[in-house]
Order: sequence, then C-alpha cells, then structure tokens
Amino acid sequence: MNSSQLVYSLSALLLIAIGSPLAAEATASNSSKHERKTVTLVNAKGDATSSSEISRELIKDCISSLPDAASLEPEITSENIYLREINGDANRNDWVRIYTAKLDLNWLEERKEMIIVTTRSVEGQPPVFKEVEKKLRQSKNFVSDPNGGDTYAGRSKRQYYFLKSEDAAKDARDRAKSWINQQKNVVCGKG
Repeated sequence: MNSSQLVYSLSALLLIAIGSPLAAEATASNSSKHERKTVTLVNAKGDATSSSEISRELIKDCISSLPDAASLEPEITSENIYLREINGDANRNDWVRIYTAKLDLNWLEERKEMIIVTTRSVEGQPPVFKEVEKKLRQSKNFVSDPNGGDTYAGRSKRQYYFLKSEDAAKDARDRAKSWINQQKNVVCGKG
C-alpha cells in the first residue's frame, strides 16, 4: 500500500467516524419533530394474541317485499286415525280422516353492515371502515294448530283435530297473514 492510498483510507475512516455522530444527531432532531398520534378504537377489545380486530355495526335490516297474503295456498296432508270418545260421547269410537295444513313463506331481507377494522400494533393507523350490503333469502313455516279444530277425542286429555281440509288450510293461512301484518313495519322504505 503506498502513501497516497494510506492517506485516502485514513481520511475515509475519519469521515465515517465524524459523520456517525452527525447522522445520529440528525436522526434525533427528526425524532423530536415526530408527532405522536393516538387512535380511537371503535368497538375494540384488548386481546394480546392479535394485532387487528374486526367488528360489525348493523346499519340497515329490512324486508325487500312480503308475499301477498291473499294468494297464500297451503299444502294439505291427511291421515286416518282411530279416535275414542269423539266430542265427549263415550259410545262414539271411529276411524276418521284428519287434516293438517302447512304453508311456507319466502322473502328477501336486505342488510347493510359497517365493517370496522382497528389495528392496535400500528400507532397512528386510523380504523378502516367498509360498508357491505347483502340480500338474504329467508323462509318461515306455518302449520295449522289442531287446538283450533272443531272435533276432539277423549275426556280428560282432550286432543283436537281438523276433520275438514278447508278448516286446516284456513288456520295455517290465518297464522301466516297475522305474521305478514306484523312485518309490514320492517319493509324497506316504510315504517
């Protein structure tokens, strides 16, 4: 190594040695200018195992449209059973045909949710908000209640039955209509 190379190497080392405290001082002055911001956590719970939390806020929940109550047609099923003491008469025992009506209602429900993602590990990170809209298919079953039937069997333990298909159908239809009327306030755009 000649003398000029040695001088060059020593000057480079000297600059690095002098530059290090200057660089550290510049970094320190920048960190003193750094502002600390805090984030308000929305619906967040502390959890040591994860750094992010997702929560949901329901914004909208309504029914798109309800079926027309006048057009409801239940499915009728029947079976033959042997009844004792029909309508309280101890001498009246016989095979009878009983009816049951079942009605299925289907509708669409609209939901809008606000998804909120909060991050605890990154200071100064604001929560992320995103709206999500869904249309969900819903259904409800209505079955005729035999306690509304016009015929019963037994004395102490009375059990009622529908002996006419029209009566069973009317009972199931009335139950469905009553439910539809209760839901009219939650139809989208009303109430």
